[in-house]
Amino acid sequence: MYILKKLSIIMAITITISMLMIGCSRTVVPENSAEDKISNNSNNASKQQDNLLLKSWAGNYVFSEFAPPNQNMFYRFSVYEENGEYYADINIDGFQTIIRLKAKVLGDEEAIKLAFYKYLPDNISEQFMEGDVLLSFEKKNSKLYTFWGKIQPILEQNTKSGEIYFELES
Repeated sequence: MYILKKLSIIMAITITISMLMIGCSRTVVPENSAEDKISNNSNNASKQQDNLLLKSWAGNYVFSEFAPPNQNMFYRFSVYEENGEYYADINIDGFQTIIRLKAKVLGDEEAIKLAFYKYLPDNISEQFMEGDVLLSFEKKNSKLYTFWGKIQPILEQNTKSGEIYFELES
């Protein structure tokens, strides 16, 4: 048992380090979700203003899951500005999974959605179409609430949208 725990920890550290070096599908969207706020707010602001509002989202966000005996899933997305637009590179690594995506970031300073844009190198499966909402997030009282889209967690206990899963890396 001790060896399995130690092996799981070593595996988690190895995957995390490899994610740093490289730089599953139920859709549950509750009423008054981040997506609703985005569509209401985006109609009132110009594209340039929206991009300024998205600046507060720039950074790296992480979430991980563990299912005994040795299934790990590591989610990481990095929001950044490129040519006046905001994008997110999404990396998901774990049990039989290597997902590398680029998504458009749409929204404002309170809520965003990550809409699939294209696959990145090293991705091993193609299951999304351009425009698919992969994940949505809402900031309230300095907390980050997740709304699952086409990307879903592996553990049933983490499938509820509107909960805190991801955190900003410091």
